[in-house]
Amino acid sequence: MPTDDGNILLSRAETGGTHRLLLLVPGAAGSGASVHELAAFPGGGLRLVAGQTARTAALAFHKTPAGGTAVWRLSGLAEPPEQVAEVPFLFAGGVWLDERGDLLALATPYGQRTRTVVLDLSRGTVSPLPGLPEEEHLLLAAPRAGTLLTVRDSGGVHRLGVRRWGDDGPAVFPEHLSTIEGAVAPLALDPTGRRLALSVTRGVRSGVLLCDLEEGGVQEIGPAGGTVLPAARWSEDGLRLVHSAPDHPPRVVTVPATLAGHFVADDGPTPWAPAEVRRFDGPGGPIEAIVYGDPARAARMVLALHGGPDAAWPLAYEPLFQRMVAEGVAVVAPNQRGSTGYGAAHRDAIRGAWGGPDLADVLHLGRVLRAEREPGASRPMLYGASYGAYLSLLAAAAEPGLWARAAAVAPFLSGRELYEDGPAPVRAMLDRLGGRQEITGDDLGPRDLLRLADRIRLPLLLIHGERDSIIPVGHSRRLRDRLATAGRPGAEFAYMEVPGAEHDPVTGQDGHLVLERLIAFLRGASPSAGSRR
Repeated sequence: MPTDDGNILLSRAETGGTHRLLLLVPGAAGSGASVHELAAFPGGGLRLVAGQTARTAALAFHKTPAGGTAVWRLSGLAEPPEQVAEVPFLFAGGVWLDERGDLLALATPYGQRTRTVVLDLSRGTVSPLPGLPEEEHLLLAAPRAGTLLTVRDSGGVHRLGVRRWGDDGPAVFPEHLSTIEGAVAPLALDPTGRRLALSVTRGVRSGVLLCDLEEGGVQEIGPAGGTVLPAARWSEDGLRLVHSAPDHPPRVVTVPATLAGHFVADDGPTPWAPAEVRRFDGPGGPIEAIVYGDPARAARMVLALHGGPDAAWPLAYEPLFQRMVAEGVAVVAPNQRGSTGYGAAHRDAIRGAWGGPDLADVLHLGRVLRAEREPGASRPMLYGASYGAYLSLLAAAAEPGLWARAAAVAPFLSGRELYEDGPAPVRAMLDRLGGRQEITGDDLGPRDLLRLADRIRLPLLLIHGERDSIIPVGHSRRLRDRLATAGRPGAEFAYMEVPGAEHDPVTGQDGHLVLERLIAFLRGASPSAGSRR
């Protein structure tokens, strides 16, 4: 997190659970930076929230051993943090309510729900947000104007509301904010509290809407391609956003205070590979995919499956895909049924049917891509992480002759098995999406990878982080042991367990080693080359 002085605050998690707060102070040109350790917090989570004034560069929220939260003020200088509060419950979010930087709205658990509370830093106290009903939650605030943007669940539909700070009356729920096509997320309110910036996602793309909360007008701005990330600030100088595209890593772009219809950004030459969006005719309707390179002519091509399943590939910079295409591997990243951003029918198609309609889409794409490959070219490969790893292994079992090889990062064995030993949020998702229901009406049968291991007759690389808190590493260990005894003539496999790594070992502390192993495998190396067990 940057400070007003140009320094950088860092929260660094270390093996063993310790979190260290560091301050990086840039030196003169070419002399590097000095590093100052401000504090060390053993165990528990630690997160930073940007401050509102010069005297508070950030607040640090630390989970205490008793399950509460200690709040520390960071000045942005090379000095220890100051504890300003400690409460017996946890916080999420963070919306400043005043220009003095004393009142911060936060979300805290409340029974089976959450509620909005106000942390008063001057007193070190927490109290409910005045006038806000329990079923309504705060999203944004314009402190100078006293305008609050809230959300309320209305029969399964989330409606955005506008109210005034300190007003006990009901919020106003503007109709024009409830009729926007696409997935909407609030970004920022302007200083006057009159205009609201929203991101709207339709398929792989997202853009920005500027909404007039008083007169009801809506203006769509920005480039046609790419993704707007959920971070923004609206000041007197204009609206600043974070934008990314396949050939542009995330960067700050500006909508001038005059609210011209386009971003101001440096769109000069880039060393990164571009991508195109392609729509395939699928068995249940169109399937949109992000394509890097030439899948028909590249020496190798991979079908990359996203995690979730309640997620989607965005049209944004993806370092893994850039590395793949730089190594001559074309990438097709589809948003098959079950992905978000394409309406309820597409999203809910796999409810109670994990590995059903989405697997049918993946197999269909594999056949189409194989048919498009030039004569003699290698078959498509599979790559997936988390739910995508599970789905890729199901595809390998369903039609092993369709694929050249498969790489799976952090797979689980089945929805039923994951429910037995997964964390509470994962079990809640399984309940919400019907992930424990089994499919029995086709040739593949129940989607249990232990049962299907004999059918996975292709070179296979399994990767899992030792400390994965989402999908326990035991799932990959059991699959490894089962594959070692399965009747898979001539099908090599290797297992790489990454010490200390979490759910995404490709981006963890030893991520460069994991990435090199993965890329070598996709380029045709033996799965067991460089094996770590």
